[in-house]
Amino acid sequence: MRLFPWPWADPDDRHRALLTRAQAGDREAFRALYQDLYDPVSRFVGRRVRRREDVEDLVGRVFHKLLEHLGDIDLRRGSVRMYVLSIARNAVIDHARARREGTPIEDVAPILADDRGTPLDSLVQQERIRALRAAVAALPDHVQELLALRYGDGLEHAEIAALLGESTAAVKQRLSRAQRSLREVLQEGEVVDVRF
Repeated sequence: MRLFPWPWADPDDRHRALLTRAQAGDREAFRALYQDLYDPVSRFVGRRVRRREDVEDLVGRVFHKLLEHLGDIDLRRGSVRMYVLSIARNAVIDHARARREGTPIEDVAPILADDRGTPLDSLVQQERIRALRAAVAALPDHVQELLALRYGDGLEHAEIAALLGESTAAVKQRLSRAQRSLREVLQEGEVVDVRF
């Protein structure tokens, strides 16, 4: 019994094969690549841009840029997914600069209230979320982005390192410091100045 609808167990293998076909002019391969990568790109951009119209516009720009630079992609430098997410990251940065506003980051680790909980449970949960937001907001922007990449977008340490142009060890160390600081801030119940 096959667990996946395609013969590749690894989505990166599928993306590589689709990219190779798309580079040779196969429109259906590009369409399939677009369908595979649309949701991750849309979620990535949606966590950082407030207005839905802007999100849709930026996602369109990302795939337009992918199409323009289809022949320039070097698969030895990383996965197709990471290449597209780096285009998305640059598009979000350009968008934020053009609007002269900070890049919004959704909750790093959303804590959802249980539907079956009591009203008191819901209030306690809302207070935890408020405290987490305040603690995350006190962190420098680059640390907020690091936490969002790891916990919001679900990227692995090596993927974050490739996206940011840093070593995997540096990313692991910075994430560990951020987690430790958040834990301390939440235990103390106050927001403190955190440096990384």
